[in-house]
Amino acid sequence: MKAFCGKRGSGHLLLLCAVLATLLLSACSSRQGGGQSDMPALLIPENEDSEPLTSTEVAALKSTGQIDRNVPASAMPAVTAQYKHFLHKGRRTMEIFSQRSGNYLGYARRVFRSRGMPEELAYLAIVESGYRADAKSRAGAAGAWQFMPYTGMKYGLTQDWWMDERLDPYKATEAAADYLQKLYGDFRDWPTAIAAYNAGEGKMRRAKEGTGARNFYEVCERNARLDDKAQLRPETMQYVPRFVAISKIMRNLGPLGFAPVNHDAMPQVERLTARPGTDLMALSKASGMSWSDFQSYNMHHLQPISSTERSTFVYVPRVRSAQAQAFLQRSGGAYASWRPARVATSADSWDKIARRSGVSVAQLRAANGGKSKIYRGETVLVPRSADMSERAVAAAGGGKAAPAAKRPSRAKRGGEGSPVGVHVLASGETLYGVARKYGVSLGELQAANDIDNPGKVRVGQKLRIPGAKQSAGRAIAQAAGGKNPSGSLGKRKSGGSKTYVVKANDSLWNIARQYNVSVDDLKRWNDVDERSLRVGATLVVSAR
Repeated sequence: MKAFCGKRGSGHLLLLCAVLATLLLSACSSRQGGGQSDMPALLIPENEDSEPLTSTEVAALKSTGQIDRNVPASAMPAVTAQYKHFLHKGRRTMEIFSQRSGNYLGYARRVFRSRGMPEELAYLAIVESGYRADAKSRAGAAGAWQFMPYTGMKYGLTQDWWMDERLDPYKATEAAADYLQKLYGDFRDWPTAIAAYNAGEGKMRRAKEGTGARNFYEVCERNARLDDKAQLRPETMQYVPRFVAISKIMRNLGPLGFAPVNHDAMPQVERLTARPGTDLMALSKASGMSWSDFQSYNMHHLQPISSTERSTFVYVPRVRSAQAQAFLQRSGGAYASWRPARVATSADSWDKIARRSGVSVAQLRAANGGKSKIYRGETVLVPRSADMSERAVAAAGGGKAAPAAKRPSRAKRGGEGSPVGVHVLASGETLYGVARKYGVSLGELQAANDIDNPGKVRVGQKLRIPGAKQSAGRAIAQAAGGKNPSGSLGKRKSGGSKTYVVKANDSLWNIARQYNVSVDDLKRWNDVDERSLRVGATLVVSAR
């Protein structure tokens, strides 16, 4: 540990040892990791476990993968200390982590493998959270990969009133791969990239520059040369050794006496696309699931209704997927014309909102998780037509709630599936505003005009206004951004019409990211893999 941590004189060394011996992992103040309640102390003193290793344990310690192939001798004491901890005193913790990881490892390894990245990066979520998809730290990190809010948003994880996609273990894995790939591009060394995942790339870059080191291990050896503010914190210096130790154990679970985990088993869940405003509680019931069971698969959804602003992913057990898909095709998007709104005054109530909006109190309560009362300042889901201002509340009189507002008749609207007219988009108008003006959902308007992204419309564009109903398959596909809504964790049915011509330096991964589909989709639709990908080839990139 002395060589690994650097030297600053005996006084400093004694102080550091005292810190290492007593410090417990608390909320991580770094850019990214830590703080999860069931993760033990990250810092483990060298002398914590003096029990000798068996020959089998020594063999596992000496095993190497792509990332721990060249661990320097100066770092091995720290690696060994972490390794011994999880074999002995922390064995029960390791058992829990390894078994829990089995739910996600196959998918994570597949994501990293598809990009040509080391598959053992999948073990980093064990260090971060023990693979707890709902892990939260006091510093604000969340999910299995412990993304802080800003970093999560930067890498495509939506966080708003509707949802927190950091809690989606599959989408968060994809975001973590994005971030780690970026860090590797910055540092060209996996241990250094992993350390930067914990400390932040700025901190790691400054430490390298300040010490003149080539990589993380050299920074650790020279860390004492930096001033106190620039030094890597002890927890970051132990972060990589912990990852290396856990990787060695995960590669050797059977020989080390742990219950085996199928590293490549794919989760038995289906990823489906829910249209804007889908009633998730009704979806869970239609799928034969209790609400609590449904929530355990969909922790990223924070409300009982899916976002009314965009299509979103939902997950159900594979054995329930047919029922769920039938509901989504039949009843998805029932609340697309609703919106979250702030309760302006304590004088407001469900009864008053019902009178102002023309829906029943029961429907309002159902859309808001069954809550019986509302309070000033909170956000609730209401029809877009509901005026939530204090003036509107004061003007609300007594009497029964008005009947539900009727939509224009089919004859007036032009018949089933036919347009009632054309709207020319004016300056300042949005697709949502046009949908509201004509009493149709945003998804229906997108479907009628083959619009994948509602934000990409132009002034002067002619929009067909749809009739009362759209072809079910087309409406679902268009509301999902032009893709089939179902798939086994990203898989969708083939038969798409959108194509892409492969260019030099393209990969399946960057093409998949460009069109918001999975690499597996591209492989299945085109019978191609990375080795057979050729410049000039035409790929199907959408399942419309």
